Amino acid sequence: MSKFIPLVILLLVICVPAMAQNTPKAEVFGGYSFVPDVGADQILHGWNASVNGNIKDWLGIKGDLSGHYARRGGLKVNLHILSIGPQFSYRMNDKVVPFVHVLVGGGWASAGFGDLSFSNAAFAMNIGGGLDWIAHKRCAIRAIQLDLLVTRFGQDTSTDPRISAGVVFRFGSK
Repeated sequence: MSKFIPLVILLLVICVPAMAQNTPKAEVFGGYSFVPDVGADQILHGWNASVNGNIKDWLGIKGDLSGHYARRGGLKVNLHILSIGPQFSYRMNDKVVPFVHVLVGGGWASAGFGDLSFSNAAFAMNIGGGLDWIAHKRCAIRAIQLDLLVTRFGQDTSTDPRISAGVVFRFGSK
């Protein structure tokens, strides 16, 4: 009998988080975001929005859009990123959901100084993850999302962190 106690405890540890799961069909995120552009010695402030459709409790397809802006002297810089890819979530309990994602897409940058301006399109990739705290079955707080933002404009490749936080609205349930 005492040999079965560890097995029962193991089954409870595995099954209780699975029973507590409340996986939504879709999650919509919106919030503040910033990119510390180390190479240019400036911070781009902006927004980040995403939609994640959950296929399984642990797998979703995510579309991510962000816009970041900076003004230094008379120079204005705009950076927009659109990317898509898989998101892997670990629904450890009904309050905390850590996740990781690999998103690939494109970026658009523009810079202007007075009447002089230019813009360029680029390859873009976000590799990272974050942590959602579920406040209600329909709403969560994205405490942090930290991505490595990789952009390639022509021959110039840039890797910068992108840090976001905000609100996640949860729709439907699986």
